[in-house]
Amino acid sequence: MEDQIRESNMQMVAINRATDYKKWISGFIMLSFSLIGFLRWNSSGELFFLLLTFRDLIAGIFLLRRERAIKTSTNFIAIIAYVSSFLPLIYLSAPYGIESNLIKLVADLLAITGFLVVTWATIDLGTKIGISPAKRGDPCRKGLYRYISHPMYLGYGVAQIGFIFLNKWNLIIFFTSVLLFYIRSLYENKVLNS
Repeated sequence: MEDQIRESNMQMVAINRATDYKKWISGFIMLSFSLIGFLRWNSSGELFFLLLTFRDLIAGIFLLRRERAIKTSTNFIAIIAYVSSFLPLIYLSAPYGIESNLIKLVADLLAITGFLVVTWATIDLGTKIGISPAKRGDPCRKGLYRYISHPMYLGYGVAQIGFIFLNKWNLIIFFTSVLLFYIRSLYENKVLNS
């Protein structure tokens, strides 16, 4: 009996030490998104893209250090998660740079507010972070997660609202993004509560 317990513990240690290639892929993707965000900020001057750059950089670093998943979602949900993470990078600036200072100020304030929430939620998650829904130990119940189930998605929604004011075509991207966040949250709840 004692040998079986020792063998089981050794197997668990081996599993925990095994290389988690998905975290390297996820980290690389988020660092790539960070670079794209920086290039978008450099060409458009939109504060949103600069904030997205920093958020994706922080997420990429946490992803490289994240805990191994106990349970993951399907590949289809993983694709939805990565698409929804990429969508903010394709928002359109105001046509030909024509926007009023008030609209620009509103868009920037929404971006700042939203990304403060997103960054705080990212830090709260720490090494439990993932792009696609997965269970990495007990669900996070500290910081913003004590009050809101999905503060990161809420923050992204707030940050992205500003782009609706800058270009009417961004409404399509915004609603697609919100729909994908909703689908992610449903599957996230399912994975975390199983």
